[in-house]
Amino acid sequence: MIKLKKKFIISFMGIDGAGKTTLAKKLQKTIKNSKYLHLKPYIILLDRRTIVRNPHLQKKNSFILSFAKLLGWLLSYKFFFYKNRCKIFFIFDRYAHDILIDPLRYRHNLSKKFTKIILNFFPKPDLWIFLKPSLKTVKSRKIELPDNELNRQSEEYMEFFKNQKNVIILNTNLKKKKLIDLISKKILTLVI
Repeated sequence: MIKLKKKFIISFMGIDGAGKTTLAKKLQKTIKNSKYLHLKPYIILLDRRTIVRNPHLQKKNSFILSFAKLLGWLLSYKFFFYKNRCKIFFIFDRYAHDILIDPLRYRHNLSKKFTKIILNFFPKPDLWIFLKPSLKTVKSRKIELPDNELNRQSEEYMEFFKNQKNVIILNTNLKKKKLIDLISKKILTLVI
């Protein structure tokens, strides 16, 4: 069993249909003392999100509302991790930084530069897992976004991860067991 010295944050990132939720939940089942979260911690309200079939048909919020929402996220992350200082694995399916790649999904209306400044105050994952499937694989799973948008997001994720530490990029065309094994090996190198 892995002995942790502190909490350990893992974030699965990638375009819709990459397999984030499936792999995050599968990894959570293989790691004792782990907790699964989607995008952000829910402190007061329970996770009541609904599936948005066409995330890019939404209208952006105002600057003020976008700013308030991002600050709300920041407070929920900070409070959650202050409250949960225990030695546990936190496995996220998406993370706050996803707002940089797909602002329209979150109806976000702040500039990228200003958003990055605020995101610098968020706890950073100890391991970023970027799932990079083929477009054909994604289209067999979900058809929410057009090909050009999926390609744009994939390129933006690649650019984002150039500036991050402890990133593992995985082709999700591999079998799930193989992917979980690769992730587990990377985790071991980081916690030992």
